[in-house]
Amino acid sequence: MTPLFSLCNLRMTRTQGPGYALVIPHLDIWAGEKIVLTGPSGCGKSTALDLLGMVLRPDSADRFLFHPDATVHDIAHIWKQGQDALAALRLRHMGYVLQTGGLLPFLNVYENMALTARLLKLPDTRDCVEALAKRLGISRLLMSMPGQLSIGERQRVAIGRALASRPRVLLADEPTAALDPLHASTVLDLLLSAVDDASATLILVTHDTAILKRARFRHLHTRITSVATAAQETSAVEAIIEDVAEKRNDPCEA
Repeated sequence: MTPLFSLCNLRMTRTQGPGYALVIPHLDIWAGEKIVLTGPSGCGKSTALDLLGMVLRPDSADRFLFHPDATVHDIAHIWKQGQDALAALRLRHMGYVLQTGGLLPFLNVYENMALTARLLKLPDTRDCVEALAKRLGISRLLMSMPGQLSIGERQRVAIGRALASRPRVLLADEPTAALDPLHASTVLDLLLSAVDDASATLILVTHDTAILKRARFRHLHTRITSVATAAQETSAVEAIIEDVAEKRNDPCEA
């Protein structure tokens, strides 16, 4: 069986602030998995999510494969050709939930949730949106504008929007960070339930390791380390993403 994602020796340098190099030595993600990525602030968790979402281009990668359908897409190679093909892959196969919802303020709730599905010309979009709205407890809000919603309501709409296009992958960047504990727990439960209903793969970034107790999550963690530069006079910071449970001697063995 081919994994949904297969990465080997992916690297990206960030120069903002103190700067660091994000390194993913080896990562296979399988369809249907629920993955939590943890680590200290500023260590590259959101950057890793954007790399998996094909929004950011890595500096280098020995392997970066994406297999959402019958075709295995070589993302490292596609990046060299241009971004149009990547945009099409994102649109068709990925949903994204941001910390703040990221809703378009000039569209109502229904229009926000249906937007990607309509762009894809998917059938039964209204039925799908209404079913998701009912599942998420926001049916009464479908004609409301984002500015009329609470933070928790906006996050539920964002989850519905991300899933209405029936993606293979749902990327969630600290979706409960702006919520109080009670609402965060409710939104997380709704997110997990909706992901299960959609048979989607979930990759979730969070600071809250208590989330790991809520479902059968696979835990990835970002480990910070200093490495000597070529001149051996200064050190550089590397943020290395590792599978907490995985033990491999040759992580990129073919």
